Amino acid sequence: MAKRKILFIYPSNEPSFPLQIAALSAYVKRSGHEASMLPLIIPKYLESSHMDDIKHKIEEYRPDFIGFSSYETAFPWITEISHYIKTLWPKIRIIVGGYYATLVPEEVISCPDIDIVCRGEGEIPLDEIMSDEENRKDILGLWIKRYGEIFKNSVRPLIEDLNSLPYPDREIFDYQEHLNYEPVGERNVKVMATRGCPYQCTYCSNVFLRKNFPNQDKYLRFRSPQNVIDEIKELKSKYIFERVGFHDDNLTLDTNWLKEFSKIYREEINLPFYCATRVERCTDEIIDILKEAGCDLVLLGIESGNEKYRKEMMKRYMSNEEIVNAFKRLKKKGILTWSFVMVGLPDEKRRMILETMWLNLRCNPDFVMASIFFPLKGTELGDYCYKKNYVNEKKKILVHSYAWDTILNHPFLSSFEIRMAKYLNSFTAFRSKFFWKVVGDRLRSRFFTPKH
Repeated sequence: MAKRKILFIYPSNEPSFPLQIAALSAYVKRSGHEASMLPLIIPKYLESSHMDDIKHKIEEYRPDFIGFSSYETAFPWITEISHYIKTLWPKIRIIVGGYYATLVPEEVISCPDIDIVCRGEGEIPLDEIMSDEENRKDILGLWIKRYGEIFKNSVRPLIEDLNSLPYPDREIFDYQEHLNYEPVGERNVKVMATRGCPYQCTYCSNVFLRKNFPNQDKYLRFRSPQNVIDEIKELKSKYIFERVGFHDDNLTLDTNWLKEFSKIYREEINLPFYCATRVERCTDEIIDILKEAGCDLVLLGIESGNEKYRKEMMKRYMSNEEIVNAFKRLKKKGILTWSFVMVGLPDEKRRMILETMWLNLRCNPDFVMASIFFPLKGTELGDYCYKKNYVNEKKKILVHSYAWDTILNHPFLSSFEIRMAKYLNSFTAFRSKFFWKVVGDRLRSRFFTPKH
């Protein structure tokens, strides 16, 4: 088998570690191939310096494939980068995967510079295309373009045994340098113990993604607790960090799994960690298990303060009182809380924005992440916006992050009102000393950092 090279290019607004790319890299490396990654930090627009970085990396590394894991907001960058690469190196094959490629493969493959689209989990399809010596067109999970014809293969079944996968590859770039973006004491490694989510939230891609797989009943999968612990132990032997961040949709879905994990984590890792859960899972038992393991921060989605909208439009069925009580229980146990809300939701009215702010105030979180709603294609709420002609296509091309602005021609709210709602919601954490610590740290780093 010929050994081939893939260069993953990861454009994003800020430094981040893409676990999905790290998982793909580890898998193809295990088969004897080579992989590297070029992260591109793009505040808003691609510039000539970014293209120079790409050119230098390709000339130095000489890859056979270029790989992208595509988010919808990053896709305009990906098409521009792909065109640049094909202009200079037409024989390099460009493959695009990720949730966006799975949700709207027709749109992705229609880009003239993209050769292959990966739908679903990418480890096995990517390994097969890199190992292919027969010019195959029938690789499950891939749409393959050849001389103007597109071969559309079915989605491959989900990988059910997550323990069979190698740990994500953190050597595709300087991972310690990435950790050091955070101050000493707050450096954290990002880990995932699960794949999938059982809930039906209308703004999330999980609902549609699950329907694609022939074994969709296995969509929610767990690594064994010991497998997760062994990965973190290996990370401790290689890198310097003080915290662990679990980036699963919900770490607490299986109580028995969590009990076993908690015991081993406390004995063998004993570092503070954060994780996400749901209001429904914030029972006293679950909170006690998290506390015992060393969890000091829990992330919870509020999304909207209007119960009727949250239930009917978002399919989140918890009441406001249940949300407030979940935050109270966590605080009572000494665990910090981080709330997630969205503003600028389709058909949202001014009163509803105030209800979201009021609910945040009642929850008294230590941190708030207020996002401006973005209509993801393939999701129920996103498709609703396209059907109602709410989406401003011209503005969509210019907005590369949920943080900047709405892309909706909103029927009830102005762009200014939506942006103000975002910042006012963020300020609802003002009663927490941790909120002011973060504000102070950011001001010091911006205005008082010594110049070398």
